[in-house]
Amino acid sequence: MENARARDPSDARLARRPLLGLFAVAGVAARFDARARAQAADAGLDFAAFLAEAVPLARDLVADTSRAGQDRYLHSLAALASGLHGVPVPEMHETSKDSAARSFLGVNECDAPFTILHWRMEPGARIGLHPHIYGNVLTVCLEGEVRIENYEMVGARDFDAQEPFPVRRTNDQVLLPGAFNPLNLEHGYVHGFTAGPEGARGLDITTRIRPKRATPTLVVRAEPLDERRAIFEGRWRSE
Repeated sequence: MENARARDPSDARLARRPLLGLFAVAGVAARFDARARAQAADAGLDFAAFLAEAVPLARDLVADTSRAGQDRYLHSLAALASGLHGVPVPEMHETSKDSAARSFLGVNECDAPFTILHWRMEPGARIGLHPHIYGNVLTVCLEGEVRIENYEMVGARDFDAQEPFPVRRTNDQVLLPGAFNPLNLEHGYVHGFTAGPEGARGLDITTRIRPKRATPTLVVRAEPLDERRAIFEGRWRSE
């Protein structure tokens, strides 16, 4: 009789009810947690909260240095940094080059796989085009407005090339507070900055994944070689 009762479909339905209830509670909790995280992201993170979230995430992802791995790493950090606020302003030193308006750079110290460079640019200040050869970068705007352009060499990379070569402009973007620009060492690995009429302040979250070496400046001719494909003539200039 006991075996016959155990096979009764109504008994099976009754037995499943507590388990289904647990799944339902878990589903509601997961949705609540996702909603809470989304609301927290909308509100943004202060600097301490950003580091608490970003450092373990970066340590989990930094080992994959492939193109896709770097994109995953940079965009994961960007998801946390896009609402970043309350970042302490460190001591800064002037780093201006080839620009009458000045630029300044400092470091927000932290124990992390990345370095946080804190920059400030006066209205109209320029930071010339330069490749990132050994570290990828997430640029985040905190105040003001800054235009960022990204380029890459057409074909194989050669940072020691002596003759002019074609380069492709991969991005031309204006960053406002909360916006970001990722720089992957496999594509769009050259960037340059021009501050807007009110100047700009922001962060470069830089992660070294290759050996360090000298970095040249990229000089790009204004007239394109192929306007439709955004290809220009470039050359390296050593500092």
